[in-house]
Amino acid sequence: MGTSKTLVAGLLFFDRVMNAPANVNQFAIIGVSSVLVKRNFVDKADSLYNIHRGLCTPFSDGDKDAAGSHFCIYGKTGKKIVYIAGADNKTSFTNILSLDLGGILLDELSVLHPDVWREAYGRVQRLAYRGWLITTTNGGNPAQEFYGELVNHSTVQFRDTVPKIELDEMVEDRPDEHYYHFNLHDDCPHKTAEQTERLCNSYPVGSFYHYSKILGCRGYAEGALYAQLLGDVEVVDFDDLNLSAFEEVVATVDVGASVNGDDDSTSHTIVAIGGYTRQYHRVVAIASKKIESIEHRDIIDEAEEWLYKYWLKLYGKFKAILIDKADYKLVSTWQNHSRWRGKISVLGCVKTVKDLCPDLPARAAVKCQLMMRSKQYPTSRIVWCDPDMLKAHRQILQDKDGSELDQANVWQDYADCFSYLILWRIVKILADKTDRNKTQIQFY
Repeated sequence: MGTSKTLVAGLLFFDRVMNAPANVNQFAIIGVSSVLVKRNFVDKADSLYNIHRGLCTPFSDGDKDAAGSHFCIYGKTGKKIVYIAGADNKTSFTNILSLDLGGILLDELSVLHPDVWREAYGRVQRLAYRGWLITTTNGGNPAQEFYGELVNHSTVQFRDTVPKIELDEMVEDRPDEHYYHFNLHDDCPHKTAEQTERLCNSYPVGSFYHYSKILGCRGYAEGALYAQLLGDVEVVDFDDLNLSAFEEVVATVDVGASVNGDDDSTSHTIVAIGGYTRQYHRVVAIASKKIESIEHRDIIDEAEEWLYKYWLKLYGKFKAILIDKADYKLVSTWQNHSRWRGKISVLGCVKTVKDLCPDLPARAAVKCQLMMRSKQYPTSRIVWCDPDMLKAHRQILQDKDGSELDQANVWQDYADCFSYLILWRIVKILADKTDRNKTQIQFY
């Protein structure tokens, strides 16, 4: 945020256009809307258009010589036309991509539809001459396709300033594609130390926006990783469950943190209960409850009072209470004051498992695997009894770009409780039971 990546991309674009061969004269700048593209690359005082105003023709919204918004650059080998288009304008966007574009600048990759950048990527490679594509983006949802198909394959430049969490995801198998990482600490020479510090304090450390805006990294979306496969779900009433079919039942607890510091009105503690059927074939989201208490001892008392009826019904199968590992004080307090001390384990749990697969999109696919239909299990491997947990994941599904994550919304806390339920037994859920001699995990 504020690292001038748009300015740098614009200057690089202008340089490429200025030095383009004589037989290449059509280029495009595309963003989420034509209004935003014009604002960033034409209207701003430090836009590529205004910096090089003497080398550009007046901007036009379209005339008989060129369809759509455009301006021209007087290049070294002749006049080059630059089209301006928004991906929201389907007609304009389609018309531009029907042209033989020598180069394309895509602004804010994370909010563009995958078909936009896929078309642009293929468009510049199909030409007889060597085309090029420049993109900019803030960090997005790690499950978004542009990481796995485009960004991760680029060769990393200036590795010393790239965070390890980004380097760990990079495949780097395309030497002619390059990745430049901007972050608020190293790439704001035009800002004072006070301005940079104020921006760094704008978002909670560890939140989606902190990863995206401050560190320049993809944000770890956690619960949202499951949402993309929730179009077809299996909902069952609790009374219709075969309780004897459960292998194990656990309670999960997520203590929501308030974005507004000491303001507890927007923070939520959610306790949920879920289980795994025989041989961990299915995961069942049984029930959940929002806890009104704030103090640790009060949270424990209120949660255990609600859980007691499930402990009676599922006696002998209720094995553990899993709490966000980050809240170690609550874990410790619960271990010492549980009414089931010595009978039910109280343990810390994590929302993500970083070592399941070599890259994050694959990890997301692995975690979602149990929600998919398969030959062995033709119906969904997730069974929902609790409407609040299901609603939470459907709301995540509507969050297309991850912009609402980690904003202390209660549905994110429900989603995290479900994350703990999955990750607690992820290996058993995804392990192939047909061959017990294999040491490598097999996936359905």
